[in-house]
Amino acid sequence: MTHAMLAQAQLLSRIAQNADFTVIHQTDQEHTDYRTGGYTHQCYRDAWGEPPARYWLDHDEVTRRREHLAALYASIGMDRSGREHSITFAAA
Repeated sequence: MTHAMLAQAQLLSRIAQNADFTVIHQTDQEHTDYRTGGYTHQCYRDAWGEPPARYWLDHDEVTRRREHLAALYASIGMDRSGREHSITFAAA
């Protein structure tokens, strides 16, 4: 999922460059730092109206969920969202 989110911003940037237009607002950290009432929220609201609440998670809620998931990963010996581990494997 993280790869898809990062690739999306890069893809949009390349399309814009190839088509010779400029993206006025693009936030590569939006999935973790969105704040209701913040700049991105205002831009979205100005362009399309109030965003549906079910599509947006505020920064505090994202932080709470990430901390919960990190604790679950840690409980089974995983770290950095499953990218590292402290699991020792027995010899076969």
